[in-house]
Amino acid sequence: MRLVVDILKEEERMLMKAAERLGVRLDIVRVDGLDLAEDVEDGVYLIRTLSHNRAVVAAAHVEASGAISVNGWRALAAGWNKAVALAMLRASGLPVPRTRLAPAAPDSPELIVKPAFGSWGRKVALAKSREDVEALLKGADPDEVYLVQERIGDGTDIRAFVVGYRVVAAMIRRPPPGDWRSNAARGGLVEGVTPPPEVEELAVKAARALNAEYAGVDILIGNGAHYVGEVNMVPEFKAVSRASGVDVAAELMEYVHEMEKR
Repeated sequence: MRLVVDILKEEERMLMKAAERLGVRLDIVRVDGLDLAEDVEDGVYLIRTLSHNRAVVAAAHVEASGAISVNGWRALAAGWNKAVALAMLRASGLPVPRTRLAPAAPDSPELIVKPAFGSWGRKVALAKSREDVEALLKGADPDEVYLVQERIGDGTDIRAFVVGYRVVAAMIRRPPPGDWRSNAARGGLVEGVTPPPEVEELAVKAARALNAEYAGVDILIGNGAHYVGEVNMVPEFKAVSRASGVDVAAELMEYVHEMEKR
């Protein structure tokens, strides 16, 4: 197996330690060293770059060489573009928040404004009217696509970590005092949870809708229902591992190792 990286973050070090414990050889491939004019060696490549654009390029090159990329480049590209991911989720019959392309806005007392490309809650804002949306986007790059979604609930969600189309770990995330975002990277309050069957089913179906072998699926809670918020294709997992007590790195390594043995 090979681990494709640009920066070795904590998750990648966790994967390396898990591979060592499992007695599995895991070679590190630096994405910046890829020779795009030559095929890569056969095998399974786990794409874990911080740069989403480099992830797509690396995965496409791996697949064009006849090797296996986890996740595949199409899944990575779809997951990185929230508008495309939303279309694919909706086409699969999954419940998603009402969403319009900015500056239009759905009829909702509170609105979430976010870029189609982005992570960790960056450039995401709360608005209460279309006028607020227009003010927030004043001066934004005209080529940048923004989505305007109805706000679901109080920001609490469940992050379900899917590996091989089963939920291996999950945590509930609540916004910290004074904020409305639940991202762990922004101080969201997290707690391990065993998700109810309907949440597990939604998370697995969302991963399948985007053809993701593994993913971090955000399930929004509100209006007496659950909605698929986002599907993260190169998800961080240190927070969900600590909150749930599940060795997510080992779960992922075992799954990728089984793929290589097929």
